Amino acid sequence: MIRNSVLATASVALFGLAACGSSATSTQTIPSVSFSTQLNITNQQYQALRYDNGVVTLPASGVAGGGVKGLFVVRINSTTYVALERNCPYQPYDACSLVSLDRSRVFFKDTCCGSQFGLQGDLRGGPATRSMRSYATSLSGNLLTISN
Repeated sequence: MIRNSVLATASVALFGLAACGSSATSTQTIPSVSFSTQLNITNQQYQALRYDNGVVTLPASGVAGGGVKGLFVVRINSTTYVALERNCPYQPYDACSLVSLDRSRVFFKDTCCGSQFGLQGDLRGGPATRSMRSYATSLSGNLLTISN
């Protein structure tokens, strides 16, 4: 009788401890995809990249695309560009986990979870605990290469 009581108590305790573990969503990471794309920044469709804090959105697939859910390319200054993943780092496997450029064009937001990020991908608020994923960029003349 005592043995059964001890086993039942131990089972409940172990189940309780397992339930107290960290949330799976806080440890999920954005899947890694390999890609390399080049943009001619003098091309009319990338004209926003001619100005500091200009943002261009690229699809996930196609000739000028990449990332899991697409990319943002942001001009920091005439020689520095950042490329950011559009998949939100908070619950990246949710279908609605997609970061968009706010209407003000001064920050990014995920309308699904409410997380907000600066134009360089830095976390500004919301439930996300990580910044946006960034990808390598290299500028050679008018060609901007983005890769992972």
